[in-house]
Amino acid sequence: MQVSGIGYPAIIVKNVEESIAFYQRAFGMELLYLEPNRDDPESVQAMLRVSDDACILLIGPVDPNLKLAEASLGVGSTQYLALRVDSGTLDRAFFEFSNSGIRGSEEIRRGYERLVFLEDPNGVLLIVTAWITEPPAGIARTEVLRRAAALREADRSPFIEDQHIQRAIAALQG
Repeated sequence: MQVSGIGYPAIIVKNVEESIAFYQRAFGMELLYLEPNRDDPESVQAMLRVSDDACILLIGPVDPNLKLAEASLGVGSTQYLALRVDSGTLDRAFFEFSNSGIRGSEEIRRGYERLVFLEDPNGVLLIVTAWITEPPAGIARTEVLRRAAALREADRSPFIEDQHIQRAIAALQG
C-alpha cells in the first residue's frame, strides 16, 4: 500500500485552549476548527493548520480541571497516527491488509473521512484515512477545512460532515 502523506497526529493534551495558544504562539499554527470528540463526550478536539496540506489534532477534556490518565495513553502521548491515502487505495485496504496477514478494521465512515484502523507491532494505533469527497488538485485541504468549519458553525452542526466539505470545495472553486 502506498501512503500519500501523514494525515495528522492526534495528541492528548491537558488543556485544549492552553495547547492551542502554545502551538499558535510557538509555531504560528492556525486553528481550523474546534468540535466535540465523537468518541468521548467529555473531550473536544482542535484541528490546527501546520501548512497547506498538514495538520495536527489536539484532544483534551472539555473541563480543563478534569485530569486525564498520564499512563501510556495519557497527556503528552500520541493517541494515533493518521496516514492519508487516496480513495481507491482505501477501497482496497482491508483486502490488502488481510492478504498480508495484517489485522485491520473494516472501513468506517465518520464525518468527512473514511477510516481503517490497525495497530503497528508496538501497539501504536494507525488510521488509514481518505476523505469521502477529495479536494481537487490545487485546492489545499486546510483551506477546505477552514471553509467547512465556517459552514458547520453557520449550520450549528456539532461536527464537520461530508456535506460541509462538498460545499466548501464548491465555494473554493468559485
